[in-house]
Amino acid sequence: MTTFPMYLSEYPNMNTTFPFHLSIHRIQEHFPSHRHDYLEFSLVIEGYGSELINGKEHKMEPGTFTFILPYQIHEISAAKESTLVLFNCIFDLGLLHNLGLLNSLVKTEEILLDPYIKIDAHHFSRMRSILEEMLEEYKENYHHRDILIKAKLAEILVLFERLRRRNNSTHVSSGKTTKKGIIWEVIQYIHIHYHDDISLSHLANKFHVSVPYLSELFKEHVGQNFVHFLHEVRIRHACSLLTSTTIPVTDIALEVGYRSFQTFSRVFRDQKKLTPTAYRKTQLSK
Repeated sequence: MTTFPMYLSEYPNMNTTFPFHLSIHRIQEHFPSHRHDYLEFSLVIEGYGSELINGKEHKMEPGTFTFILPYQIHEISAAKESTLVLFNCIFDLGLLHNLGLLNSLVKTEEILLDPYIKIDAHHFSRMRSILEEMLEEYKENYHHRDILIKAKLAEILVLFERLRRRNNSTHVSSGKTTKKGIIWEVIQYIHIHYHDDISLSHLANKFHVSVPYLSELFKEHVGQNFVHFLHEVRIRHACSLLTSTTIPVTDIALEVGYRSFQTFSRVFRDQKKLTPTAYRKTQLSK
């Protein structure tokens, strides 16, 4: 019997102007196979185990840093009689764009690099210290909290990118990209231009591939068709606007790319099981 990975689409704080969450996880046995549409990284601080990412397994031990792109299927297993303790950070793809790191970390050639590294003692201590500071900021409501967290997030990701490229220098210089790699560029483009009039044929023309080929890439790497994916991105941004602003619902529909309010309302109800107005009321009452 075929087992399909879980699709995780929600996380704390996601429908806000700062879609970011940081915590410490403890895995005693197994975290099952899953995928999601947001970015995730982890740093192991205690214990031993293994992680499977898109069918490729690597060890997890103190100092292992893993960076997961959207829609990559992964699972974690702790070693027998061991508890894996790790920092876990999840955040929206748009934050990378705001930090100016989107093109560096999520682009075609990055699929050639391992999504994990084993950090040396010096950098492990440095990263752990930064994450401890980030976690304290995240738990408290200090003045300019989000700005400081963004700065520390940028520092963590730049350190990871430098160390990963140092560890994969031969792989980077000799690797050749394939057409399949453009799916990450397409995903990036949609996350930035979701409010525009985007179609599959427009994307195929922009990225110099055929419509059927791009359609298959979506099914293979994202697990759903283009239209469903675009709706998910737009509705996620609509949820953020509904909970963090007083913009009228009809204006929000236009803001996230829907020219028809009826279409927006129908898609929103299909995904959230509530009307946009009812969703706003339930979120504000929490």
